[in-house]
Amino acid sequence: MRKRQAIIQLLWIGIGSICMFFAGLSSLIFVDKMQFPESPSWFLYSTIIIISSSILLIAAKDQIKKDKPVFILIFSVFVLGLFFAYSQFKGWDQLVNQGFNFAFGTKEVSLLYVLTGAHLAHLFAGLISLLVVTIKAKNNRYNAKNYLGIRLASTYWHFLTILWIYLFLFLKYL
Repeated sequence: MRKRQAIIQLLWIGIGSICMFFAGLSSLIFVDKMQFPESPSWFLYSTIIIISSSILLIAAKDQIKKDKPVFILIFSVFVLGLFFAYSQFKGWDQLVNQGFNFAFGTKEVSLLYVLTGAHLAHLFAGLISLLVVTIKAKNNRYNAKNYLGIRLASTYWHFLTILWIYLFLFLKYL
């Protein structure tokens, strides 16, 4: 029980650190009074995808609490996570096609790439945890009394969803 609580606390400490990282980057926008280019349409698709994946994770957590299989739900979240990553790359392609690239763009464009790229890097960590949880779910390693892995992966994934919604709205409306 103590080990489980320690693991949960470590996750929240990590999430807090990530929040501070993104808060620091976000503050640059106000300090330098930055104006961003129009947000790529693929970023809207990303938003829809990641919100959908979080909804599926909520359903998976509800199912496992009832001792029902969750493999299909968790696998679906993993696949949606891959689609999210794909849509991020497509969004960057849109930016490049509009003449906004990381290396030769303005500081606003560079920060846009840094913010979305840092989120994507954290999302890859979430995908790794979802892959582990998916494999364990396939092997029936979770039940109503033992689903810590699902709980941890869900918490982190929901955090990534909230973080993306924040970034999306922040970049779109500021």
